Amino acid sequence: MIRLNSPRDNGPVKGVGLRDAWLTLGAFVLVLLLALGALVAPRGDRPASGGSVLVFDPTGSGIRADLVYGPLSRVLAESGEQPLRLEIAASIAEFRDGLTRGAAYVLCPDGLAGRWAGDAYLPLAVVRRSAPRNLRPRGVLVYRIGAGLVSEPWRHRPVATVVGDSFSLAATGAWRRPGAALPPATGDSALAFGPDPYDHSPVLHALRLGCFDYALVRQWDADRFFQAGLLSPLEWGMEILTPPVPDVVLLAARRLPAGVRLEAGERLAGLGRSDGAGETDLADARSGLAFLGFAGFNLLIEPDWDLVRRNFPQDWPAASR
Repeated sequence: MIRLNSPRDNGPVKGVGLRDAWLTLGAFVLVLLLALGALVAPRGDRPASGGSVLVFDPTGSGIRADLVYGPLSRVLAESGEQPLRLEIAASIAEFRDGLTRGAAYVLCPDGLAGRWAGDAYLPLAVVRRSAPRNLRPRGVLVYRIGAGLVSEPWRHRPVATVVGDSFSLAATGAWRRPGAALPPATGDSALAFGPDPYDHSPVLHALRLGCFDYALVRQWDADRFFQAGLLSPLEWGMEILTPPVPDVVLLAARRLPAGVRLEAGERLAGLGRSDGAGETDLADARSGLAFLGFAGFNLLIEPDWDLVRRNFPQDWPAASR
């Protein structure tokens, strides 16, 4: 025990006690500084730099950036306690550049995610829709009854066929199935593709206005057109082409600490399942997702993603590319 200025202390003992007191005080100050430093500096289980959230959106929509992708980026940034830049890639070249720069998170269609989820990225979550459409959609063929139901119209009637987009499995999964024939890649018989992997409405409007006889689209988009009376069941039929697909996937970089990925997944899974009271970013993200028809996210684990790859084995470039 250290005693300061006790009446019974003589000179030498008093000097030793004072020295020990100063040493104790110095140690206390050092511990205090270390504690303050731990609050300011990143902890060892956090990434040293924030990186970016890379979103593939060929529409280049500024409205989506403000309403959807920005709030989502802020939610993900909370998991790593680091700022995250938002990068929107409107082309494959821009998307590849963003991956080369080492994005921390990637939001993109499932068919595109399959090319890079592997060496550098892990599947983290998949979008969820409001009930009753909260299950994963299938890829479907909407066809003009008068033109007849044709097997593999992308191969036998390519000029009369339009595809929802060129990146999602809901649109392209029909020819990625085992044993399916690939469509013509170039020339006069090349397929027409829609511009938006998150909304196949443009393609369905072109179909119903008489531009095409066949459309490969997302089941939920087709159902919406039938229910709204835009497609009459007397004139149009629908056939299921694929098993359920993830549709829109969020990938996380493998370099992120496991704790950060886990926290990010938990926050994403909570979107739409709680009111987010007191957390503005969560409320903004939930409102923004609704703009795209999404209600939140479900966690996506690697075995589930491996099953997707087995269901659609064709046209999957090596994960390391």
